[in-house]
Amino acid sequence: MANMTRKPIGNLFNLHNEMGRLFGDLLSSQENDVDTENASWIPTVDISESENTYEIHAELPGVTENDVNISVTDNLLTIKGEKQVQENTDNKNYHRVERRYGSFKRSFTLPRLVNTSEIKAGFKDGILSLTIPKAEEAKPKEIQISVNS
Repeated sequence: MANMTRKPIGNLFNLHNEMGRLFGDLLSSQENDVDTENASWIPTVDISESENTYEIHAELPGVTENDVNISVTDNLLTIKGEKQVQENTDNKNYHRVERRYGSFKRSFTLPRLVNTSEIKAGFKDGILSLTIPKAEEAKPKEIQISVNS
């Protein structure tokens, strides 16, 4: 009998990704918008939420901030750019090339109640950080209960 390794955590992540794809998550990725013929790679992202903001952190190793473009159209946030191929002029014979180069594009559907005009972007050490503020009506409100006796 073949040795089978179980990966319950990996299966859980696969299930989460599939459920998100089927039902649509907040800030879900629009992978269908990626032009696979022209996109050489897709940056990985972390997406988080706090009481007042959503945050996206995208890994863009070897990319400069001048090679990245961020746009929002109809609550669709798009990050695109290009990682330039490093020219080698030293006549090396490469045995393996695993790093990815070329254009990339990721798109995310933003929740309805965000303030797109106040999105902030930062770039440091190959990490693009986006802070997307929630609109006032999306923030949780506390309601006081009065007791009538």
